[in-house]
Amino acid sequence: MSSRRLPSLKALRAFEAAARHGSFSRAADELGVTHAAVSHQIRALEEELGAALFHRTGRAVELTERGARLLPVLTAAFDQMAEGWAQAGARDSAALTVSVEPSFAARWLVLRLGKFHRAHPEIELRLLPSSDVVDFEREDVDIGVRYGLGGWPDAIAEKLFEATVYPVCAPSLLDPKKPIRKPEDLRNYPLLHEETMQHWLSWLEGAGVRNPRWAARGPLFIEASLALQAAAGGQGVALANDTLAMADLAEGRLIRLFEFEMPDEEAYWLVYPERSAAKPKVQAFRNWIREEAGLPATAMSGVTPRGRGRVQR
Repeated sequence: MSSRRLPSLKALRAFEAAARHGSFSRAADELGVTHAAVSHQIRALEEELGAALFHRTGRAVELTERGARLLPVLTAAFDQMAEGWAQAGARDSAALTVSVEPSFAARWLVLRLGKFHRAHPEIELRLLPSSDVVDFEREDVDIGVRYGLGGWPDAIAEKLFEATVYPVCAPSLLDPKKPIRKPEDLRNYPLLHEETMQHWLSWLEGAGVRNPRWAARGPLFIEASLALQAAAGGQGVALANDTLAMADLAEGRLIRLFEFEMPDEEAYWLVYPERSAAKPKVQAFRNWIREEAGLPATAMSGVTPRGRGRVQR
């Protein structure tokens, strides 16, 4: 390999910082040296090049044409060096960080994690309950579960569950003097709302109730899990997402009131960035949760061009 003819790395760093900031003083602050040291390094670089890189007018500095051409090349090179150094020093920790929609975490995922731990005792699982859409470019997250329409930027999205909703309540709430035989009978009971009262209005209209304005009352909960918990405690009737209410229905804490159910446009999705697809710990979690969701085993794949996430069904 032929030798590379390069000037001093210190001098190049001094020039790049000064050019980027448009100031020798701010470059000195960034590099932790004096203004004189930056000036000396840049002067030496100009002498070696045989041409000026800055126009100096009093305290102001301005790039020459040569300097303007050199700056983006050096900035890209230093950025790439910093990224390469960080990757070289990084360890593929056994810990797996999973960002999870809070209600799904509390009422579905946590109930099944024992199976994952028994199957993969070598993986330390870290759950981050959050309703925010994770930024895989900036956050230290390997994989996530989200509730929404899918198609998140810069991520693969695999549908886990489609959701339907229907009314549920605790058996103890039912009053023989106020029987619930048809949807209109719900006006005699407190209604529990999740995020907005529109969900109940939409369900009742879909069930054939005309002008159900009386449904716009009752407590409002930010999380679906809180509304279901209140329902299980006998505080009222909630609209259940079947995925979240599964355990309470099976164990009799909640009962379903009507066969009519309304499909939800949103669903639960497994999301992960392309860089995570090759990690064995991510593959292990992804395959496990797909199996728990009753989905067939498939190979992980990459993403479509930047800004448009691939959606898998």
